[in-house]
Amino acid sequence: MRKTISPWMLGLSCLVSSMACEPRGAKPTDGDKTHGDTPAAATRIVVVAEPARAGAVQGTTQNSDEFLWHLFTEFAAPVSPTSPSPVVFETWASDADTFSTTPAWPDPARPKKFQASLLQIERSHSPSPIDVKCAVPGNAPVGGFPSTGTPTPCIAEEVKRNRPMFDYIVKNSLNTQAGLKAAYQSSLVIDMPTPSIAVKGDWVPVQALIQWIPSLGSAERVKQLYYTATADATEYALVSLHVASRQNPNWVWGTFEHQMNPGRCDDLGCFDTFGATAPAVPPARNAVNTQYGPCEKTPALKALMERGKLSPVWQNFCLKSSEVDYLAPDGTPYALGNSVVERIVGNGTVAASSCIACHAYASFGATGAPTAAATAMLPYNPMGPPIPAVLAGSHTFSFMWGVLLAPPPAK
Repeated sequence: MRKTISPWMLGLSCLVSSMACEPRGAKPTDGDKTHGDTPAAATRIVVVAEPARAGAVQGTTQNSDEFLWHLFTEFAAPVSPTSPSPVVFETWASDADTFSTTPAWPDPARPKKFQASLLQIERSHSPSPIDVKCAVPGNAPVGGFPSTGTPTPCIAEEVKRNRPMFDYIVKNSLNTQAGLKAAYQSSLVIDMPTPSIAVKGDWVPVQALIQWIPSLGSAERVKQLYYTATADATEYALVSLHVASRQNPNWVWGTFEHQMNPGRCDDLGCFDTFGATAPAVPPARNAVNTQYGPCEKTPALKALMERGKLSPVWQNFCLKSSEVDYLAPDGTPYALGNSVVERIVGNGTVAASSCIACHAYASFGATGAPTAAATAMLPYNPMGPPIPAVLAGSHTFSFMWGVLLAPPPAK
């Protein structure tokens, strides 16, 4: 049975040659009998992408929305019952801890450090050190993010990997290009253990956040609504989270945004079948970077958060959607992107982003380094199943682009 596209999804359709945008199954009117010299019979709707939806998760009866919220209430839980911070994922290994000639599981008391966005680096083709305090995003104006001010508005990023993933990478010597070269020569099939979880967070300095969203008014108000942390004497607020779990062979993907992120449901809409009382929020069609209001939580999610003793600020985070497949049942590619991670920082198009499709190209060649063909897919915004020719001569790295950071042999 073919799907009928709803009117608010028409933004994901395109005019191709003589093909006009209209809902699937719509009957042409008298005024539609011709399009130029083309008969209406030749007019077809072309849907280039469909917003990703919840799907099945192996080993559980939960769909991917519910599964990710369960993970969220575990990794966003406070480490100590006497303090709301740090939370569990902040104590995990960073990219710098993992992809090093001397990898080490971090001391939980170590000060927070941020890193450069790999997506932004690859799309700008500009080499950058991985450890940076905060960086001017790739396309601030597209999200209404400020580009001037004192201090200079910036967005900081961190990637955290839990212990099962860290241990697998280190024990198999996959943390350096030399180790990856050996894995390539031995034809090691790299497959992270099922409990593996990776979390990518984007943080904004509190003063820049107030400049971006003036209605917040004050730093005190930010602390009431956001999860905050300090790095290098600057206080930051968390605005978005990408989550990946190896529970499925192609992983389970989800992206979360703070409810006040301007334009958080733009382009694709927002979908949450478990945690939100409004399970589908359509994108605004006559405005960009608008506010979509609170994502009111269901009693089931509130109970999970209470059980995990999460700070009330986490109720202000919204699941945008989850993704477990490349394609919808009718073969249309699924799209899932974050208004901060992909759009502002990565300078990408949210409606043409796909977590699973991008990460499918995470790989390395015979030298232990990713090939040029594979890394070229990051700015390409791939969608749908991987193109075999791109991965020719490469071994996949279990959907994890941290492989880009494996250090080369010393010269």
